[in-house]
Amino acid sequence: MNALSMFRETDPYEQLIAQMIALESRPQQVLKDRQVEQDRLKNVMKDVDSKLSALHTLVQSFTDTISSPFDGRKAVLSDETYFSVTAGSDGAFGTHSLEVQRLASSDKRVSQQYTSTGSDLDAWFNSNGDQTFEIEVAHPTVDDPSNRISVSVTISPSGTKNEDILGEISVAINEAMNQAVTDGRITKEEAASAAVVNESTGTARLTLGSGSTGFANRIAFADSGQSILANLGLSDNVVAAGLGGGMVADIGTSETDSQLNSQFILNGLTMYRSSNSVSDAVDGLTLNLKQAGGPLQDFSVTADSESLKKEVEEFITKYNDVLGFIQGKSTIDADAGVRGDFAGDSTFRGLRFAMRNDIALEVTGQTAAGPKWITDLGISIEKDGTLKLADADKLIAAVEEDADAVKSLFTGEDGIATRLKNRIDGFVGVNGIISGRIGSIDSGIQRIKDRISNWDDRLAQREDHLRMQFARLQQSMAVLQGQQQNFLAFFG
Repeated sequence: MNALSMFRETDPYEQLIAQMIALESRPQQVLKDRQVEQDRLKNVMKDVDSKLSALHTLVQSFTDTISSPFDGRKAVLSDETYFSVTAGSDGAFGTHSLEVQRLASSDKRVSQQYTSTGSDLDAWFNSNGDQTFEIEVAHPTVDDPSNRISVSVTISPSGTKNEDILGEISVAINEAMNQAVTDGRITKEEAASAAVVNESTGTARLTLGSGSTGFANRIAFADSGQSILANLGLSDNVVAAGLGGGMVADIGTSETDSQLNSQFILNGLTMYRSSNSVSDAVDGLTLNLKQAGGPLQDFSVTADSESLKKEVEEFITKYNDVLGFIQGKSTIDADAGVRGDFAGDSTFRGLRFAMRNDIALEVTGQTAAGPKWITDLGISIEKDGTLKLADADKLIAAVEEDADAVKSLFTGEDGIATRLKNRIDGFVGVNGIISGRIGSIDSGIQRIKDRISNWDDRLAQREDHLRMQFARLQQSMAVLQGQQQNFLAFFG
């Protein structure tokens, strides 16, 4: 505390000035109390906006024509050892059968087997020089799904041993593929890759594999002028056997005879695909093939009742949150002298009443056997208007019996979610009622702040004026005291 402050706390005139300013600032304190109240009301509006917006977002998702939680599907399969199934929202209900006969594999080629320390390849390159050949890989485009790209590879070996030269060929192939990826000619998944393997001590082979599985992603070659690939046996159009080179699996001539494609029987039809993830066999279903040789298995596609149950539970929670908040702000306690913020607000009290009607009324246009009331789904309406999932089994049974009817109960033209969405539309958003209320409160708060600021200036001026008056008074008293002392001294 500085000296001036200490003086003003102890000086009787300053204390008197402070008391007078405190009395004269009472109107300003009323304004400050009013600002606190307006800030509180603004927070109430923000709270109701948050709760209504959460409910509005949920019912909007219910009525979304593209992606609604009511469209959820699940595939029911007793054993996922050999395959699994993922159902999309457009998956048709029903039962299917599937048997996995073969998995899709990448196109793998091997060279003939060489003695690791031998010099066969060194002698060949000494006679034929550097070699350039091309490896063709799949690069499908929107306009041409069968499009393919040739990647050029040049070999200039410096080693003398077979395994070293095979390693240099492997490096050259991989570098050429990586460069093609970098240049944007192919993707990383489309690039072929090479390696050297040792089947046994003292032997070496060159292996080459396609980047993706299936006949569509097979490898093709354009050999060098001196036929280096043929000399290696890498491009031999036969299944490799013994010490010879060629294909690991017969690539065939089409998707139906290629051993690279998956093969499965779906609903009695034999199908072939380049991948083990098949999404174009049945609309809305993705088949994930895991292992060949399993039995014919049935699986069914049904509504995802458990996920929908969670959505309905979330709906109940958000609906109750709004209803309970408005009800709590609408109560009047005469004994305690407490009046809720919405007690005299017909807008929000009317909203609560209308929302209860939106929930309780029959939904028209339902099928004869379908649910017409929210209570038909095992959801009870409590005395205070809130909802409770009293019978979850009843909800799940209704979904599994007729998922579309349950969906239309909420999302139809007269559906429960549709009613609520239309009801809340006018309250939320930048042009909603609540936003307008908050804007009005903000304007009022700013006006109060301006008046408080004016009072600050007025009181500061008043304080300065009082201090000047008391200073003059002190000067006058000092003169009188001096005169009194002179008088006493003269006549004393």
